[in-house]
This record gives sequence, C-alpha cells and structure tokens, in this order.
Amino acid sequence: MIPDDVYVHQTVEGDAEAFNELVNRHHSKIYGLAYRMLGNPDDAADATQETFLEAYKSVKTFQFQSQFGTWLYRIGINTCQQYIRKSQSNDRKLTAYTREAEIHGPASENDSPERMAIQTEQNEIVQDAIGQLPPKQREVVTLYYMQHLKYREIAEILKCSEGTVASRLNQALKNLKRKLSKYYLQGGVSQ
Repeated sequence: MIPDDVYVHQTVEGDAEAFNELVNRHHSKIYGLAYRMLGNPDDAADATQETFLEAYKSVKTFQFQSQFGTWLYRIGINTCQQYIRKSQSNDRKLTAYTREAEIHGPASENDSPERMAIQTEQNEIVQDAIGQLPPKQREVVTLYYMQHLKYREIAEILKCSEGTVASRLNQALKNLKRKLSKYYLQGGVSQ
C-alpha cells in the first residue's frame, strides 16, 4: 500500500485524484469521529465534508512531522468543536453507541424485549453522562474508547502530552463514575 505521504505530496503538486485517495482511506474514521462527537448523522456528514475541504485547502501547510491521519483528526476535532459552538445547545449527547448497537448489533436468541429495553435505557444514560463531560474529556473518551487510538496518537492529535491525555481520561472516568453511580448503586437501572 502506498503511504499517505506520497498522496499528500501529489496533492500539493495539484493531483486531485491523489487527494481523493486520501479521502477514501480516511473518510470512515473522520465520519466516526464526527458522529461520536456530534451525535447526529446529518451533522456528522456535514462536518466530515468540511473537514476534508479544510484539509484540502490547508494541505500545503502539512509539515510531515506527524502522520497525515493524525493531522486530519485534529482538523476533524476542530470542525466538530465549531459545530458544537454554533449549535449553542447544551443538550447535545452522543447517541452513536445505541444507534450502532441497533444497526449493527445482532440480536441474540437470549435477548428478550425486556432485556433489550433495559440495555437501551442503560446506553442512553451512559450517553447522557458522556455528553455532559467537558469537551476536552469528551474528546479523549471518544478518541480512546470509540476510535481505539493509543495515548501517543491522541496526544499528537490534541497537541498535548501523553500525561495530559492520561489525566483527562482519568478525570473523565471519575466524572462518569460519579454521574452513573446513582443509577447503578441505587437501583435506578437493573442489570
């Protein structure tokens, strides 16, 4: 497989097909990031398109100090943050978890309607809690748990140290535990 850097160089030289190859390689990752950050498929599609448009306009500034995918994630996060700011909506939540489970998760023979309803309720509670995290913590949770990136990669994307990534993730988990403990310790949701 040809490395991204080759396609980046070709794009800088004016080869639009090279950029199309970069879009094909990274589209699903950027869409997944946007969907998890914005919680809406239409907004995610728009943010993905804007991310690639911004990347195309800025590709000449790419300095090859990190991987192209890392640079693109940073653009994607910035684009999603702009969407969140524009919406000025405090009730945005991450709904990707249950939607993906509903779409992709095969129902098991042991899944009764009651069990499925309970699981949906649990997922909504967790999503609400994640949606209430401060943006920097939500970004780290999304990149680590949803995009399955390593601390090093997250640190590059967010332009911070690995220690900062670990600290934000640790704080996010503490916040989630505190927010969710009332449901799971007081019997608010059965398991």
